Formats: sequence, structure tokens, C-alpha cells
Amino acid sequence: MKASYRKLSLLTIAAFTAALTACNSNGGGGAASSPSASQSAPVSAAPSQPSQPEASADPMGKYDPPIEVTAVRSVATTMKFENGDTIGENAWTKLYEKELGIKLKYSWAVDPSQYEQKLNVMMTTGKLPDILPVSGAKMKQLYDAGQLEDLTEALEKYGSNKTKELLNKDGGEGLNSATFKGQLVGLPLNPGSTDTAPLLWLRADWLKKLNLSEPKTMDDVLAIAEAFAKQDPDGNGKNDTFGLGIAKELYGFFAGTEGFANGYGAYPGIWVKDASGSLAYGSIQPEMKTTLGALQKLYAAGGIDQEYGVKNGDVLIQDVNSGKLGMLYGVHYMPLLFQEGKNKDPNFDLRPYRLPSADGSAAKPQTAFSVSEYYVVRKGAEHPEAVVKLMNAFNTVWPKEQYPAEEIGVNGAVEKWQYALVRGTNPTANLDNYEVLKQALEADDENLLDKTTGQPFIFKTIKEFQAGDNLGWGYALVFGPGGSQELLADYNRNKGFKPNEFLSAPTEVMSQKLASLNKLELEAFTKIIMGSAPLDSFDEFVTNWKKLGGDVITKEVADWQASR
Repeated sequence: MKASYRKLSLLTIAAFTAALTACNSNGGGGAASSPSASQSAPVSAAPSQPSQPEASADPMGKYDPPIEVTAVRSVATTMKFENGDTIGENAWTKLYEKELGIKLKYSWAVDPSQYEQKLNVMMTTGKLPDILPVSGAKMKQLYDAGQLEDLTEALEKYGSNKTKELLNKDGGEGLNSATFKGQLVGLPLNPGSTDTAPLLWLRADWLKKLNLSEPKTMDDVLAIAEAFAKQDPDGNGKNDTFGLGIAKELYGFFAGTEGFANGYGAYPGIWVKDASGSLAYGSIQPEMKTTLGALQKLYAAGGIDQEYGVKNGDVLIQDVNSGKLGMLYGVHYMPLLFQEGKNKDPNFDLRPYRLPSADGSAAKPQTAFSVSEYYVVRKGAEHPEAVVKLMNAFNTVWPKEQYPAEEIGVNGAVEKWQYALVRGTNPTANLDNYEVLKQALEADDENLLDKTTGQPFIFKTIKEFQAGDNLGWGYALVFGPGGSQELLADYNRNKGFKPNEFLSAPTEVMSQKLASLNKLELEAFTKIIMGSAPLDSFDEFVTNWKKLGGDVITKEVADWQASR
């Protein structure tokens, strides 16, 4: 399980919900590369010829005669090919030409580590391909230079119902992040932010053993953490249990302090609107000082592992699985990390809870901005709508007789969906699958499941757990009754999340200064929590944060907000 918790959020999306036909895959992973990629890529970046035909208004309409569309992409060396496939010639490129009349030609395809540099060189020449996958920062740079097409009309006119549905399932978050002055200049690849929300996880069996009630307020959380550390909840007569588990990095999907802070109305690491409507950095707000004060008191009282500052996530996982840690904050997939604990001890009853708050009101779990890539089109491209049609193709469920999963989806270890230049994602995939599984479990009817996804496997696993097989405990605590997805679905229905309001990749100064500012924050907050610095040193941290680049970054964020 070493280091696996860092990747599980994306893995759960892929393993639980990705359509094996690939067309509906949630593959948010970067494009791939292999020596054969560069061999097959043409060297010309010439624009499409002006004599090209008009596009059919049908989202899946075919160009006749076919058109040529140029592109560039990154291709990881780990990408697997078989049967003579290359990144330039495979089932997806053939599908594009046969079904859409689009001949896709790569100007070049390189390893992700070289992509940004290669793209920068191409930008200086002014000879861009028709379609480019780019980061948010690069998209903004190209937009400011007047080099991108407005895709608003193209999406409206040519977008399939499925494509439009998926692009809007995040409430418009991804599309808004690619819109400047009313112009949509990129199609976002958004795996969704819902699964980034922290929940409170604690040992319900320990609560029962110590005759404690479920937590409703942050005072309850503090009291439970201290009790777990001092009142021998495992009943072995030794002082060997911990209360609240915290990762030494303080933030993250596993054992981060974000959920704890959210209980005090603080939102570290994200940008939120202040009273004036301006965007402010959550880590420097007064509520964060209150949060640190609470953590400092809890640490001093022994409710936090005194050695947390030197423990990595893997050690924390073992603390939970060995029955030594009773509480932590983390995202939806926590039980998958702790199946070993259930296997060892059938009484092991870790459960997810809604975030308690300081005053007992509904706390809002913070969510991260999840768009990692955009598909943009160069200014002057003859057929800007082609990028929309390519996304339509990915979001279409093709007849398996015509396009079997082994050709455009997954064939063993060969993930052929990654060959597609333009991919689509479902930002609420896990929530959608939870709702289907809920109905199927309540009706005890497998026919309600989508056989092209991981739903049947999860359904079977949960049913086996309900019949007494503890090996299905982890999946049941994610997708089953009382599981994490049930809580997230309720938050989602009631607009209960606190999203990051800065919907963009790092700004210029962020890219230069953020690492050092994050280090400053970690060091300052760790000292406060452990008591080696007074709580009032938070004010000094805020002053230094602003002076060392924070004020400039805040101005950049304000400029971004004004550009919407």
C-alpha cells in the first residue's frame, strides 16, 4: 500500500466508474508517449486549407470530403501499444476519419517532461497546430496573446447532448474557468471536485466503548480525540492509542487538517470571497488563527500524536490498521486504505461523519479546483468546431461490434482510450454510480446496473459484505448505505460544499513563489501546533506571507477575477 493513498482519488474514479468501452472513460490522465509516437508524427504544422467543406450541424456529422486537422500532444513513455499501433495511427485516429471525416495529423508528440518547452518554442514561431492540449496558465497566455479561437458558438452548435451534459455537470465550473470576457476559449477536462471534499472518519466502536456520542460540534471533536488518546479505547490496558491523526504535510486528501479547519469556518489553501466579494487566501484569514489555537490546545492535551511531525502517510495508515488511531479527516476513499484493519479485527468500525462545526451549524467541506487540462484551438483554424466533434466522439457509446472495448477502451494493461486526442470526463461519476447502486441494492436488482462500468463488481462486493464477508467492507463504506458517497451526495444536493473560487492554474507569480510560501506556511503552522511558537506568531506569518509575494499574488487573482 506504500504511497498509494496519494493517487487513490483518481484510481477510484477509473476503477469504480470508468466505462470499459473507453468512450465513457473518466481518463483524466495525461496523454501518453512511446518511441513510436515521434516516429509516426508528421513534421508539418500547416493550417487547414481554405477549400475545406462546411461542417455538418449534426454533432456526429461527417465532413465530406474529409478535412485535415493538426495537433500536438504529450505522450508518456509508459504508454503501451500493440498490433502495430502508434499515437499517430490507431483505432481512435481511424474512428475519427471513418465516422467524422477528420484526418488527425500530429505535428509532434513528446514526453510530458518536454511538452511545455516544445510548446513554448512553437509559440514563438507563431505556427500553432489547430488543436492543443494545454494547462490553464498556458491557455490564459495564449488568450492574452490573441492566439485562441472563441469556441462558444462551436460548442453550442456542434456539441452533442452528452458532451454538453458532462461539461455542465460541475455547475459550469470548468467552462467558467475557460471563459474570458464572454469568450469560451477551451474545453476543460474536469474529473470533478466533489471527491476532494474532506469528511470526518472515526472509530464508532471506540465511541461505544467509551460511552461517547457522535460529534456535533468541534468541542465534541476535541473531547473525543482526547478520550481516544487517554481512555484506553482498545481495552488492552496500555496507553498506546492516538486521537486525531494528522499528516506532517498538514494538508491533503489523507489526514489533512482542512476538514478540521472547515469546522471553524477556515479554508486553508484555497481562495474564498471576503465580505466585499474580493478573493482572499483562506490560510491567512482570522478563522485560521482560531483553528491553529484549537490544534495547539489539542496537541498540548495529548489528543494529537506527539510525533505527527515526523510521520508520513504510510505510517499513519499502519497506525489505523493496527488499531492505534481512532480519528482523522480524509476524502471518500479512506476505507480502501483500511481494509487490513477490518481483516485483523472484525469489530473495527471506522465510519464517515459530516463535518462538525464550532457552533453546531452545517459546516461546509472545502473542495479543490480539479481541471488539469484544456483543449484549445488556434486563432484562424478553418474548423474550430472539430475539437467539439472529437469530444463528442469520446463521449459516444459506440456499438461494440463495430468498436470493441479491446480496440478503443482497455485490453488488459493496454489503455487504448488514452490514444484519443480529446477526451471527456464525468465530474460526478462517483455520485452517479452511487445513486444507481443505491437503487439496485434497495431493489436487489442487478438489472439496474450499467454493465459497462464497475457497478456490477461493487454491487456484488457490497452484497457479499452484507452477507457477512468482511472483505467487502471497504467498498461498502464508500458506496453502500451510510458510506462516504451517501454523505457527499447529500452535501451536493444541498449545495453544502465550499469550492475554491480561483478556477485557474497558477498565475505567473504563483508559479514562482507558491512553493516557498507554502513552505513558510507549513513551518509556521507546525511550530504553532506543537507549541514551539506562540499563537500570535500567526500574525507575523501573515505579514511575511504578504511581503514575500502574497500581496502580488492576491493582485493577480483579483485581475483574474476581473477578467471573468
